[in-house]
Amino acid sequence: MTRVSPRALALALALTLAACGGEDSGAPPPTGGTPTPSPTPTPSPTPTPTGIIQTPNLTYGSGAVVGGTKTLQLDIYRPDAPCTAPRPTVLYVHGGGFVGGSRRGGNVDTIAQALAARGINLVSISYRLQGDNPVISSEFAQFERDFLALNTTEPPARVTAFTAAVEDATRALRWAEANAATYCIDPQRFGVWGGSAGAFTVMHVAYSLDEYAIPRPPVRVAVDYWGGHFRVADMETGEPPLFVMHGTADSTVPYLRATELTNQAQRVGVPFTLYSIIGGEHDFNGSGFFVLTVDGQSIADKTATFIDAHMRAGGMPVYERRDIPR
Repeated sequence: MTRVSPRALALALALTLAACGGEDSGAPPPTGGTPTPSPTPTPSPTPTPTGIIQTPNLTYGSGAVVGGTKTLQLDIYRPDAPCTAPRPTVLYVHGGGFVGGSRRGGNVDTIAQALAARGINLVSISYRLQGDNPVISSEFAQFERDFLALNTTEPPARVTAFTAAVEDATRALRWAEANAATYCIDPQRFGVWGGSAGAFTVMHVAYSLDEYAIPRPPVRVAVDYWGGHFRVADMETGEPPLFVMHGTADSTVPYLRATELTNQAQRVGVPFTLYSIIGGEHDFNGSGFFVLTVDGQSIADKTATFIDAHMRAGGMPVYERRDIPR
């Protein structure tokens, strides 16, 4: 497998872990060509909003911490409609630099509504943070060692917290698979979605676990809002399609993280969409998430449409690069 230099990886990891704190730098244009445009389906109205049933405070496991364990909880948001067939389900991971954030922050209600309108569940998780002093399991021990080796300037505790986030997100997917019948979940139709540190988390869940023979339920699609991947060469042919949104003026997680990831997707043939928010900064406010529209749809609806197209028989996902003025 082709790898970039350890020195470059270490620098990228250190800079990003130090910066990716907010959910609540300009870079050169993308290289490596553009995705082959896919057929554009006839535009259809945004689905009618539907009610949501929220099931809060479900325990999906416990994670080891210094001196004991931490109970890990999640909330499930489901369409308020009879469960006539198991539904596709998206795992959402909040941002906060691996030191803060909340599973009920990060505009999760808007995301849940956009997905529910398309008959998709959302699972939003809490996970161990740096202040919890997480202890990594033997299953993820080599993962932690490798990413510690890439980092030369950040405190090891931050890298351990990043590893704990990936471990806990994987644990949450396994819990959702095991409890699929109870919550109208289709265990063959998962997606992952994250913002900032949460995006780094889900990118590694989607594209890195196979490097360590760590099993997870199948993931059909992955969404990265202003995040990235610390070792982009982990993305290989046949892995989940990707949706990326990133501001070109992001001073927290550089826009370069987005182009590194999508350029790798281009190289290995992973289908993707990249929304470059021209002049956009970090987080939901800085990116224009609340005010921008694309083809008459909000960013939330465009993202949910992309996910939905990968969850349905006969779905027609559109893969493209778009420059969107902030």
